[in-house]
Amino acid sequence: MAFQYGIVEGFYGRQWTWPQRFSLPEHMLQWGIQSYVYAPKGDVSLRSHWQDAFSTEHVQNLSQLAANFKNASLSWGLGLSPVGLQAEVKPRDMHRLADKLRSIAQLKPDSLWVLFDDLPAGNPQLAANQLRVVSAVIEQLPDTQIAVCPSYYSFDPILETLFGRRPEGYFEDLHQGLPAEVQLLWTGNKVVSDRITAEDIQSATETLGRAPLLWDNYPVNDGRKTSRFLHLAPFANRSPAIPELCSGHFSNPMNPFSLNASALSTLNPSVGLAANLGGYTGVNAAQSNNRYGLGAGISRWPKALQSLLLRDWQIFQEQGLDNIAIADKKDLIKQYQEIDHPAAVEVCQWLAEEYRFDPNCLTE
Repeated sequence: MAFQYGIVEGFYGRQWTWPQRFSLPEHMLQWGIQSYVYAPKGDVSLRSHWQDAFSTEHVQNLSQLAANFKNASLSWGLGLSPVGLQAEVKPRDMHRLADKLRSIAQLKPDSLWVLFDDLPAGNPQLAANQLRVVSAVIEQLPDTQIAVCPSYYSFDPILETLFGRRPEGYFEDLHQGLPAEVQLLWTGNKVVSDRITAEDIQSATETLGRAPLLWDNYPVNDGRKTSRFLHLAPFANRSPAIPELCSGHFSNPMNPFSLNASALSTLNPSVGLAANLGGYTGVNAAQSNNRYGLGAGISRWPKALQSLLLRDWQIFQEQGLDNIAIADKKDLIKQYQEIDHPAAVEVCQWLAEEYRFDPNCLTE
């Protein structure tokens, strides 16, 4: 499969609305992003209650989502986290999995990500159980691009601290048991990686046994610490060799939908502002542009909103909520409330503590 830039809706906490998701193709076409994966941590029908059938309303929404992406000639997919199967696989579970996969197949996704992230791990049969699940997925969806998020999706030691010691030979077993066309997800040296170098990717390739599919946890802000910030600056400190060394580059975005436009419009360095910034290589790429300290995705927004964000983005991104005085927050809210735009509403909501940390996010 050809390299793609993509968005994975894979965050915890406050979720996007369906109308927001339906509007994504229009934005992605402008930003040069070719693929989207629906995998919100808040959708229990794909996680803790994966055994249950989709509701009629959910099928309708997913079908509309699929139609919107196909009409835009963009690819779309789903993320399924079969909670519990990483620990033990029983015949009854496999029957339930087959039922779920048949429902997913009817939606005709271009890709399906099998996600074992942030689940209890460490048992000796971990790789064998996961391979059994993936084998069932391939059998049910033979023409669908499959990707797997392993339990240890980063070199970050926090994963073993939280979810259990990595079994000996885990990655070797996965590599040997997975068909070559199955992709493996990786977030960098850390769960949230400030920098991703060519050397990092080459090291991951050696460990995974194949080129990684990069799950980039920027600009996501769903963690205990990161929820106190708005990540508006362009992508930076990402190797320009990513398209040659990875099978794809997917960004996990922020909870505030509209405000993602600034960063996501710079994911693909050959499109828009990112090209003017010299791609991924700038240490302070956001500050090097002569007009915007933000991505070109905001260029169609009201001029008053652009001006406020250009003035305030460093406060939101670097200083954060905990270092803004109460009086200053009130003043900022008053200024942004004067602008009729969804992004201005989101700024006000964030300043008013309406995007609180989801304690289910354990990896920060």
